[in-house]
This record gives sequence, structure tokens and C-alpha cells, in this order.
Amino acid sequence: MNNIQDFQSKHLFLLIGANPLPNYVAAKLLRKPDAKVYFIHTDETLEIAQRLAGLLGLSKETKSFIPVIESDIDDVFDKVSNICKKLGGQEVGLNYTGGTKTMVVHAYRAVEKLCHDPVFSYLDARSMKMIIEQRDQPCLDFSVSLSIKPEIQDLLALHGYSLEHDPNWYPFKPEVCLELVKIPCDELRKWCDNYLRDDKNSLKKKEKDLNPILLPKDPPFDKVASHWQDCKTLGELSAKWDIKAKELSRWLDGLWLESYTLWALQKIATECEIHQCGMSFEPKERNFEFDVAAMRGYQFFAISCTTGSNKGLLKNKLFEAYVRARQMGGDEARVGLVCGAPKDNPENNPELIQSEIEETWDAQGKLQVFGAEHLPNLSEYLREWFNSQPK
Repeated sequence: MNNIQDFQSKHLFLLIGANPLPNYVAAKLLRKPDAKVYFIHTDETLEIAQRLAGLLGLSKETKSFIPVIESDIDDVFDKVSNICKKLGGQEVGLNYTGGTKTMVVHAYRAVEKLCHDPVFSYLDARSMKMIIEQRDQPCLDFSVSLSIKPEIQDLLALHGYSLEHDPNWYPFKPEVCLELVKIPCDELRKWCDNYLRDDKNSLKKKEKDLNPILLPKDPPFDKVASHWQDCKTLGELSAKWDIKAKELSRWLDGLWLESYTLWALQKIATECEIHQCGMSFEPKERNFEFDVAAMRGYQFFAISCTTGSNKGLLKNKLFEAYVRARQMGGDEARVGLVCGAPKDNPENNPELIQSEIEETWDAQGKLQVFGAEHLPNLSEYLREWFNSQPK
């Protein structure tokens, strides 16, 4: 029975497009040890090719950058042909997932004409399978979604990004989050708006304004109040928890939901084969942040979190996460929104928001909205979501 190692080559051609992830996967799976990789690139994709080679750890002897003029069909064919002529009967593979259609057609022609029994392949984003062409036989496909396990930092590096600060790998006060999630979203929102925010609906910033705020203890806050211990004010609790009052205010106002979501992910990580998850991934080169993110194989999951329920706000957050996640992880990326939207609102419920966005962006199956009804058992719903992805 064939396995994907049977189709590795000593000389592997990669066509470089805007998304480097498929080529990263192809190089990891289809390159024999110490094999040479040929990066067929345009002027616009040279930096992408260089970053890819760097992350793959290729030496000077095991990489070659081949510039082509994408619009010149003879240039693409001639450049690839010149290399193929020098390789004689050696093993050659061409993965044509990246690049433009012109690059694919004429690189393919050159390899097919001049190389003995080449291996042609492409990575199918929908099924997350590597498709291997066989001459005069049906194609073979190999499930590879869990075969390569880059970290989120690797994914960022492929795009030339680095982190502004270390992510948070551990949820803050998950035992408190487990009580906060039981409080009706509108009740918690009302307390935050009344006590943590000023007349302009901005979070109070000065310690002198925050420290004296009395912590809630009456229903529906009676269960979470047990975690205040002997503290009566926000200032006393911030001192006990060793956190600034301003940071504690932001956490109670909504950041706790990120901690809770990370806790829920960690609870299912092993069974769902999630090898990395954390909070607050912020590239220093770009003004955006992934609230919570996870890697399952080479598939990237970005989860945006908000205790809000306004449809406009939720759509904006989901749109930004969707665009950024696809930029990082390509068509395979998935996006989630964890929010306080109630199920019983006919015009503003999670199912409606999700269906509207899927239709507008042609994003069926690529995103998931979790609302107030899902929060108490978020781990269970996240498990269903992750297990619905191809393996």
C-alpha cells in the first residue's frame, strides 16, 4: 500500500504564490532528506520564497530561487526546462498548489516533457489532502491535515511577522470564569456599564476612580462573589490577585471571556489533536490581534471574543478575524466568534448572524458563531466544531 513518503523527490519544484503555507506543507511532505528545492517565483513573491526557505532551514546547496516573468509563457517554460535538462534521470517532483495558472501550465509542461517519471502533486484546501497524479491511473490522495504541525509563530513568520509580546498560554482565573459564564450576559453587561465605565461609555482609567468600586455580591453574582473572599472593593481584589485595578477592570468588562475560551480549548486539546493554543497573538508589524488562536496540524483557528450582542459589532469583529485568519492560514483557516448574542432574539441570534455572514462572504463551513446559549458548555461545542474538520 502506498504512503506519501513513496512520492518524495530529490528535486522538488514549488510555485510561489501569495500564500506560503501550502508550499511549506508540500516541502515538508514531498522533499527527501537533503533534497534540493527550486522556488519558482516572480519579483512580487521573492520575499515569500526567501522566508519559506528560511523557515524550512534550507542550506545554500539545497535551495535555488528561479525568477520568472509570470506573463511571459516562454520565460516560465524555458527557466524550468533549463533546470530539468541538467537533472538527467534524477527524481523530480512538482507541487503546483501555488503560483498563477500561467506558471502552473508552463512549469508542468516543462517537467512533463524533460523529466523521467516526475511526481505531480497539489494540496486540496477543501479536503486537506495531498493529491498525487499517476500516469494513466487514478489520482491518489493522502490525508495530511495532521501530518505537519507548525506553531502559530511559524505561520506568522511565513508572512514576515513577529510577535509584539509573548502570548498568554494560560487562562487567568479560570475558576472565576466558570462562575462568570453562568451570569446572564445582559446582567453582567449592565453591572460593567454602570460601575466600570464613565459617562462616555469608556472604561475608567484612574486608580482613584476604580479602587473604591464595590464588588457585586447579590444574585445573580452570589456564586462568583465567593471568589472575592474577604475583598469588598475592586482595589482590594486587585491587590489580592496581584493585578492593577485598571487591568482587573478590563478583565471583568469582557477579557475574562478570552480566558474562559482558552480554558475550554485546553480542556479538549488532546482529544481534538490541538497541539497549540493561546491568547493575545499580536504581530508587531500589523495593527491587529487574535484574541484566541489554535493550531490543529497545519490548520489555523482564530477565535474572536466579545461579551457584546450588537449585530453590527459582532459582524465587524467576525469580518476582521475572518480576513486576518485567511491571510495567515489560507483557505484552510477557520474562524470562530464567542459572544453574548442570545438565542431568543429573532433579529440578532447567533444562527442568523452566522448564516448572513456565510452567504454574504461565500464562507459556508469556514466560520462558527457561539452565542450566550453555548457559553456554559463551550468546550462541548468547540469539540464538535474541531471534530467536524477533515483529518
